[in-house]
Amino acid sequence: MQLDLLKRPDGRTAILMPSGFVLDLLTPDATDMPIEDIAQCLSSQPRWGGAARPWYSVAEHSVMVSHLVPPPLAYSALMHDCEEFLGDWPSPVKVMLDRDYVKQRLHPVKDALRRWFGFDDEVPAIKQADLVCMATELRDLLPPAWMDWGHLPPPHPDRIVPVGPDRACTLFLDRYKELKHLAQPGKAKPAKTVRGKRRTGAR
Repeated sequence: MQLDLLKRPDGRTAILMPSGFVLDLLTPDATDMPIEDIAQCLSSQPRWGGAARPWYSVAEHSVMVSHLVPPPLAYSALMHDCEEFLGDWPSPVKVMLDRDYVKQRLHPVKDALRRWFGFDDEVPAIKQADLVCMATELRDLLPPAWMDWGHLPPPHPDRIVPVGPDRACTLFLDRYKELKHLAQPGKAKPAKTVRGKRRTGAR
């Protein structure tokens, strides 16, 4: 049971995670957030706004990206979309809303996650691997369409076979446990934050 007799987080601006951890989105601090929260949420978030068939999650995408970068970058690659526990907005939606504005608003949340989980995803090799995954997903999971995808590299030769949300959650956690020795806590620059609280769970 979570108790705070002085101040309770506002349910209009704070997110309740599966473990009971509460993250205030206006003054985010991810300290003590369990990785299981990220895994469960990402495995429940569909890529491509749900248009991919079979159903394919952000967690599976993240695991794939982690395998397409040099080993020292694998942990950061696995975590590169972890803020999408808030939802995976398709890129055209971000462009419509102003991509720079969306990124600016989400930046404090992403930095809070970077500090706690200790990763740096602002690396060209990770961004390139992300695009390779996108091209591969288009080939294997999306219908043919008369669209210009000239900004994408060639897809990976291996085909994607989606595994569903429960298995995706397990794969993400297994990959995390394999790579967490590469974490560098406090990777992001410090920012003024208010600590999140939780009922149960551990990092």
